[in-house]
Amino acid sequence: MSIGRPSSGARHHNAAAFLAISASAFIAFSCFDPVPAGEEPPQLRTPREAEIAVPVPPEAADIAAGERKNVMGQETPVVSAGSLALSEQETAIFCLLMLEDGARFLRNLNSYSAVFHKQERIGGDLSDLHQIDLKVRHSPAFGVYMKWRNGDKGRQVLFNSEEEDKRMVVKLGGLKGKFLPAVKLDPEGSQAMAEARYPVTKVGLLAMAERIIELRREEINRDIAVTCRRLANQHVDERSCYCFLFEYASRDISPVYRKSLVMIDTRYHVPMRVLNHTWTNDEDGLTAEQIDENTLIEHYSFSDINFAKEYVAEDFSRDNPLYRM
Repeated sequence: MSIGRPSSGARHHNAAAFLAISASAFIAFSCFDPVPAGEEPPQLRTPREAEIAVPVPPEAADIAAGERKNVMGQETPVVSAGSLALSEQETAIFCLLMLEDGARFLRNLNSYSAVFHKQERIGGDLSDLHQIDLKVRHSPAFGVYMKWRNGDKGRQVLFNSEEEDKRMVVKLGGLKGKFLPAVKLDPEGSQAMAEARYPVTKVGLLAMAERIIELRREEINRDIAVTCRRLANQHVDERSCYCFLFEYASRDISPVYRKSLVMIDTRYHVPMRVLNHTWTNDEDGLTAEQIDENTLIEHYSFSDINFAKEYVAEDFSRDNPLYRM
């Protein structure tokens, strides 16, 4: 089965359905975490069940019957207060709304630091889990600096969008780094992408949030069949996280991803951990856990995040004496 562009009637139907679902999910979102990303959230109990329902808040009972502006700025009926929980599609919208809130929070940050944990399958081979010191600047210009803690320990990658050539600077770690000079590469060229699934220009919390948002939007707009369940909260680097599991029925629907686990910080609404699994033809005799292990294609997470960290231009300059690039 192939996915084509929906007809005009189908698009109108999908848009209307999306507006209605957005309204109910937005009501739940507003009550579930009624303050903007970064503010202190209310104390929430973590359910013991592996899978939980996303409740429609009690405040919905106070909303008068009729119509109200939803998050898309259009009129749509308010969800009934008698509804007990959000559907799978509404749960996906709920996840999307939180990520959009987190993306707004990140766009308002000048810079931050973190430890970036990355494991990717490239050319069929799954890499080790790399731990990378990360500096990111959003304003006044985009910049990234990375230094490996393991693997090719000491490797450095620097990118600054203010540079005219728009090239990344790479300095190898270990003994090679002591004898070989740093090189400049096209961030999207074959050499740079030989060991990464995404270019350095797409590194960081905001880029990850935007990738997930784009995928979720595409699924909604094209009415792609994907199930979304909210699992019990988990902790990533001692941060409480909402946990969402997305699963696809077939490769025809999603050629790359079979399953995706997304964990979102309950305070800042930023993606703290993402595990993506691809498809396999070799499932005979394997448990679900073994299949997941064999099909892991992307594993990203963040720790030691410092949103208060302020960087200056020198932090994203090759001339920084600390980098020796």
